[in-house]
Amino acid sequence: SAAVERLQQWQTEEADQINPLCRTQLLAHGHKTDRVIIFLHGFTNCPHQFCQLAAQFHAQGYTVLNVRLPQHGFANRLTTALARLTTQAMIDTTNDAIDIAHGFGEHVTLFGFSLGGVLAGWAAQQRADLDRAVLVSPAIGILAISARRRPLAARLLMTLPNFFRWWDDVAKDARIGPAHAYPRYASRGLGALLRLGAMVQQTAQRSKPLAGTLLVITNPCDDVVDNTTVAAVVEAWRQQGARVQTHEFPAAWHLIHDLIDPSQPNQQVARVYPQLIEWIDGR
Repeated sequence: SAAVERLQQWQTEEADQINPLCRTQLLAHGHKTDRVIIFLHGFTNCPHQFCQLAAQFHAQGYTVLNVRLPQHGFANRLTTALARLTTQAMIDTTNDAIDIAHGFGEHVTLFGFSLGGVLAGWAAQQRADLDRAVLVSPAIGILAISARRRPLAARLLMTLPNFFRWWDDVAKDARIGPAHAYPRYASRGLGALLRLGAMVQQTAQRSKPLAGTLLVITNPCDDVVDNTTVAAVVEAWRQQGARVQTHEFPAAWHLIHDLIDPSQPNQQVARVYPQLIEWIDGR
């Protein structure tokens, strides 16, 4: 009941300008369950990215907490809110979600995709009360910026005046894709993502993650995430004594980066979702 109260307060605090599809959502069973899973979405997307996958985990008996990250999910897709995104705000939201989840289930799994995957990596390092952290295509490093230049890029993007870039320079806001996601990104928001990725990398070199187990899932055809950086973090965690399982989608599937959102063109969720559930649930 305390978790319900906290979640309702959280939902009430979400601005009226949020797209109803993008609000933080709870799929419950009317009682505390053995397992609860938290979903953290990708950069410029929102909880609706997980709408179908969340329902499938709910059908498996999980209580599902589908969380909206700060400055995401506004109904106005050309909002400037993403320029106000900070690393600390994302960390605070992740911590709050884990705290609330303990009221809904005995064993807590945190599932993060892309930006959410970086947050899942951070939480795995910091939260001993997390049974499992699942990182899917975690954007700990991005291919658009070389590993050597990422620390400087993070500092510059977080301090220089904000600017916006379209995901598709030609189509701009008419780009075909999820109607609930932003068609552009803010430089300040990208800087917050890069800073968070650097924090995960640095901590991985110094200490063992506190979460029970970690599961890292990568896409060999990913044109956004630097899988070499992800592999280096996994190796560092293992050197620290962490239990890390890894899986990779078949290269022959030619998956796009956003392999989660069923609204994406060229999505293959019919084959991706069963594989994810098998790797995570194991039943």
